Amino acid sequence: MPNPLADEARAMTDAELGEAINEGYREVFNLQFQKGTRQLQNPMAMRQAKRQVARLRTILRERQLAEARGEPIEPLARVVEAEPEAAETENEVENEAQNETENQAEPDDGSPSEEA
Repeated sequence: MPNPLADEARAMTDAELGEAINEGYREVFNLQFQKGTRQLQNPMAMRQAKRQVARLRTILRERQLAEARGEPIEPLARVVEAEPEAAETENEVENEAQNETENQAEPDDGSPSEEA
């Protein structure tokens, strides 16, 4: 089952991941401070923040290991942007093929057309 939070993180570049990790650590620190002063409203926020940091670090580590193996992983944003172009060209080819078959199906008997 796909995780939308992970998909969102996979769309980030390495620099954006680093900044998101730092921001996550700041959030965990602030939540710990709130917990210590008994001002924490949502106790699950601490768990969610820690899991988000772990998720981001895992994705960053996956990329580092893939790069060490020699098969770098591109961020999903670049892959997703490239796919519509391929789909558009496939649609154009299909449309051209369909137009050619339609043109061939209509015989030209030399009679004037009824468009006028």
